[in-house]
Amino acid sequence: MTEETYQKAASAAAAMLARRPLTEYQLRQKLAEKEFLEEAVDYAVARMQVLGALDDEAYAELYLRIGTRKGWGAMRIRQELRRRGVPPEIAGQVLEQFEPDWDKMTALLDKRLGGDCSDRREVEKAKAMLARRGFSFDQIREAVRNYMEMCGE
Repeated sequence: MTEETYQKAASAAAAMLARRPLTEYQLRQKLAEKEFLEEAVDYAVARMQVLGALDDEAYAELYLRIGTRKGWGAMRIRQELRRRGVPPEIAGQVLEQFEPDWDKMTALLDKRLGGDCSDRREVEKAKAMLARRGFSFDQIREAVRNYMEMCGE
């Protein structure tokens, strides 16, 4: 394999990372799709890591902020990080910093319930909605309790 092939792979990797952050897994996939050989992919990945352009931990921290802003819980964020190829140990380490956005949870409950906490069936549906968003049972219970206090029940 020629030096030119390695440089082309590194240039392609740099161009991809300039557009948006990627995990190592995603970058490897994209370079393989462009039919670079494994040795060239390894070189490009190592080069991007040395330059600081490829960092799975920084990607996970960014995605934690994005997921929290979207109103997702830790389980949903963990699932998305796994899907994007972030190693489980990095995801776990980053998710230790997770703190649910209580205001976002309240807004989601308000959108679902509209201030009416009297219908138990609707309250259960709202809890299920929060569970699908990846919040833990304890977080859901606390958010619903606080919301019901706001409703005056």
